[in-house]
Amino acid sequence: MTNVREIVLNVLMEYDRDGKKKPSLLKDALEKYDYLDTRDKAFIKRLVEGCLERQQQIDYIIDQFSKTPTPKMQPMIRNLIRMGTYQIMFMDFVPDSAACNEAVKLAEKHKLTGLKGFVNGVLRNISRNKEKIVYPDRSIDGGSEYLATFYSMPKWLCKMWVLDYGLEKTEKMLKFFLDPRPTTIRCNLQKLGDDKAIDKYAKELEAAGAVVKKNKILNYALDLEKTDNIKFLPGYDDGFFAVQDVSSMLVAEVAGVTKGLTIVDVCAAPGGKSLHAAEKTGRDGRVISRDVSDRKCELILENAERLSVSNIEVRRNDARIHDGNLGDMADVLYLDVPCSGLGIIGRKSDIKLNVTKKGIEELNSLQWEIVKASWDYVKKGGTLIYSTCTVNKAENQDMIKKICQNLPFEMMGFEDNLPDIMKKDENGAESEICKTAKKGYIQLLPGEYGTDGFFIAKLRRI
Repeated sequence: MTNVREIVLNVLMEYDRDGKKKPSLLKDALEKYDYLDTRDKAFIKRLVEGCLERQQQIDYIIDQFSKTPTPKMQPMIRNLIRMGTYQIMFMDFVPDSAACNEAVKLAEKHKLTGLKGFVNGVLRNISRNKEKIVYPDRSIDGGSEYLATFYSMPKWLCKMWVLDYGLEKTEKMLKFFLDPRPTTIRCNLQKLGDDKAIDKYAKELEAAGAVVKKNKILNYALDLEKTDNIKFLPGYDDGFFAVQDVSSMLVAEVAGVTKGLTIVDVCAAPGGKSLHAAEKTGRDGRVISRDVSDRKCELILENAERLSVSNIEVRRNDARIHDGNLGDMADVLYLDVPCSGLGIIGRKSDIKLNVTKKGIEELNSLQWEIVKASWDYVKKGGTLIYSTCTVNKAENQDMIKKICQNLPFEMMGFEDNLPDIMKKDENGAESEICKTAKKGYIQLLPGEYGTDGFFIAKLRRI
């Protein structure tokens, strides 16, 4: 019988060794053990993701009850206690006794018998005192000490966001990162052409066991819960949908992509925005989709074939290298540049474990290289859409200012392209999003309208 906790332990040990190099370790493990039942796979996913995304908070708790600080523990003991602590603190359906006992059994199995008493003692102590844990005072350092500890975030990042967005908005973002998220799909309107067809398809998904809700922003988006392997859902092989967050779908809406246009996407993988554009431009349109590696291009082509998209051309190209063949070709240029990913930490918790100030500065340089190499692909009078999945002003608002100051572009208002729900706030007044859209950009904060954190700017070539 497969021990699911041992699978979790092995994955966490691999993250300790290779997490920065290979963030797909959990995905690989779930594919390896795909023969397990849905409940076991859900347990593995929840426990691994929980230990990673709450690691700082978990270690803070452990250190209150352990004479040996977590950094000085043997890696296997540290991960066993992290696993047990997460189950005790955040998995109500797991009895505390089971969390403790199973950790002790794994310590014995891995010939750490001399430390099983230590593991048991720390976890039992946490279990007895879990309602009494004291976190840093919210008044310390503007609240960043508390936020960093309770939400397991780098302190420098909390300080930066508190300065940029204030304590209340920052805490809302951090809480959203830890909340369960649905899987959002974009229905392929070439195959599911209207709301009635989408409603009928939603019932098919429900019959297959998924919990389905119509997305409140875009009527062709569905939010799914209780899905196992997305590839086994009805309609996947038929190309009825693509997995894509609504924030990413908004790129085509903001750009005003319509039939017959030529779209150039220079950083396209995994291809969601390119394929969405191909659907909207139709047979008379053209999408030129590029990315830096053969594997990434293959991924776009695989999805294009599954979705029956034929008006897309996919080639390998480094976006930092100018392609003279694309000069003045694009009605719309997508620059969805590599970024820090700070808006999607809720989906990729390894981001916050690996992000650094230096890394963000290096990304700023890379982003500018791509802009300089690609800007003249836009026709005069054409549109440049600059987008990222981050909430860092240096990568977003500051970069747009730099583009307009150094290249022949001006901001374009696009409030008319916003979905209606985004135009008004809860009191019926003009929303902040709509106000900035009039200026030429929107910054969706994580959790706003239930989406990932995302930035979109619209510029016109002069």
